[in-house]
Amino acid sequence: MELMEEDLMQESMMAAENEFYNKDFKFSYSSLSKLLWNPIAFYQIYVMGIREETTTPSLTNGKVIHALLLSENLFNEQFIISPDNLPTGNNKTVVDRVFSHYTELSKNGDERTMLAEYPDAIIDVLKDINLHQTLKTDQQRLDKIITPETINYWEFLKSKNGKQLIDQETYRYCLGATDMIRNSPELTKLMGLNVSEFDNIQVFNEHPLEKVMEKYPFGLKGILDNIVINHDEKVIYINDLKTTSKDLKDFPDSIEYYSYWMQATIYIILVYFNFMELIMHNLYQVKFNFVVIDKNFMTYAFPLSAKTQEEWLERFQSEVLVPANYHYTQKKYELPYKFCTKQIIL
Repeated sequence: MELMEEDLMQESMMAAENEFYNKDFKFSYSSLSKLLWNPIAFYQIYVMGIREETTTPSLTNGKVIHALLLSENLFNEQFIISPDNLPTGNNKTVVDRVFSHYTELSKNGDERTMLAEYPDAIIDVLKDINLHQTLKTDQQRLDKIITPETINYWEFLKSKNGKQLIDQETYRYCLGATDMIRNSPELTKLMGLNVSEFDNIQVFNEHPLEKVMEKYPFGLKGILDNIVINHDEKVIYINDLKTTSKDLKDFPDSIEYYSYWMQATIYIILVYFNFMELIMHNLYQVKFNFVVIDKNFMTYAFPLSAKTQEEWLERFQSEVLVPANYHYTQKKYELPYKFCTKQIIL
C-alpha cells in the first residue's frame, strides 16, 4: 500500500514537472530571488504549483501606496477598507467560517444570503470551537452570534469580493505617504503624475513587460511601477517605488540585502528590449530611480548612474542568469547553485 502511494506521488510530481517544462517560463524578480536563495521553495511553488500565501505589512503598504499614487481605479479594484466596528475574537471566527460555508454553497446554487439563514452552520461551528455550549438552547447560542455587529461584518464580507482587506490605520499611513510624494514638485514631475495631453510625455503605470532570452530557455518578466518617456528630453525614466521601515540613509544597504539591484536590472533589460527602437534609433537614454519613502515619511529618488547600470548588468549575467540556467536546465533544486557545483569550500 505504501509503495502504491509513493508511486502515485512520484507520478503526480513528474506530471507537474512535465507541465512546468512544457510551457514557456519567464522569471520575475520574486521567482528569481526564490530560486537563487531557496531552490526547494522555488520547486514547490513554481514547478509543483504549491502556492504560498505570504503578505507582510511592508509588502501590503507598498502595494497600497502604489495603487493610491498611480491609479484610483487600481486601488478600488484591489483593496477594500475595513470598517472600524469589526467583531473580534470568537465571534469573528464564527462568521468567517460560516461565510466560507456560504461561499461554497452559493457556487452550487444556494440562494441564501443572510447570516441568520445559516443557523445549522453557526451551531456546528460553535460546537467545533466549544463556544457557548453552557447555554441551554440553540436559540440562545444563535442570539450570541447574530448581532448588529456580526451582521454588518457579514455584509462587508459579501462586498469584499476577492479584494484585499486593509485596516483604517494602514489606509491612513499609505494615504499620508502618497500625499508626501504628490506634494513634492520634483517627484511629481519625475513620475509624470500631473502630465496633460499637451505634454510630449508618455506615462505607464503598473506596466507589464516581458522578454524572451535568446541564449536561455526561459525569459524575464515584470510589472514596472512607473515608466515615464519624455520625448523632449529623449529620456526613459524607470521609477520603482519602495517603502522602508528604516531611515533614508539606510536604503543603500537594503539594495544589497533584498537584492533590489537584481530587480532594477531586470526592469532595465525589459525596457531596453521593449523600447529598443527609441533607444537604438533615436538615442533615448534610460534612467532608473528608486523612489523611497522612509519610516518618517521622508521621500527621495535615488538615481542610478550609467556606470552602476553597466556594473549591475554584468553582475546579473554571472550571479543570476548562469545559476538560474543551471537549475532550470539540470532540474536541480535541492541546494543553491554554489553548493550544487561544489564551490563552497571551508
